Amino acid sequence: MKRISLLLSLSALLVGCGPSRLPSDFSSNSPADGTNGNMNLRGSGYSAMAQLIRDGGPIPPEAILATVYFDFDRYTVEAKERPKLDAIAARAKATKIIIAGYTDHFGTDEYNLGLSDRRAQSARDYLVKLGLNQGSSEVMALGSQQADKAAGGRQSGAKDRKAVIVDANYSGPITSGASKPAAPASGAGKPAPSAAPAPVPTAL
Repeated sequence: MKRISLLLSLSALLVGCGPSRLPSDFSSNSPADGTNGNMNLRGSGYSAMAQLIRDGGPIPPEAILATVYFDFDRYTVEAKERPKLDAIAARAKATKIIIAGYTDHFGTDEYNLGLSDRRAQSARDYLVKLGLNQGSSEVMALGSQQADKAAGGRQSGAKDRKAVIVDANYSGPITSGASKPAAPASGAGKPAPSAAPAPVPTAL
């Protein structure tokens, strides 16, 4: 009996040592593409942009309303970042928006997925307080799947700890990847040498 009690006590202790900031409604059965299972329903205006964000394609700069950054292992919108959301509140209320949450690569995939969800939710909650209709917004949790895996410390991974607010009704071109210009041929930019005239046959 004492042995069973000891095992139960150890189990409780191990569970208590786990990550404590996962969302209470977060499901570990979330789809592998990084979207929360509660985020599958969306209006027709979301499709192309949502797919672009999920695929990690370059988001057109004109479609990005704001990018809010977070401290390491935090999801609360800090005071220094709030003016960014204050500045876009009117535009956000006049359109549909997607709020994509991201993390750096430190931590487990599951934990980072939950943390990115909380970051996006936190940004949306702030905008809702400013008058945003929650029904015209969508939250996407991307976790660390698009993070810089070469980041060697907290400071170098800071650029990945963010929530990006995107105009889902952006009507400009949306491409899945940026086309790279063809590499110039060797000697490009130099005038081509004039061709030597063909020899004229002479009569014998």
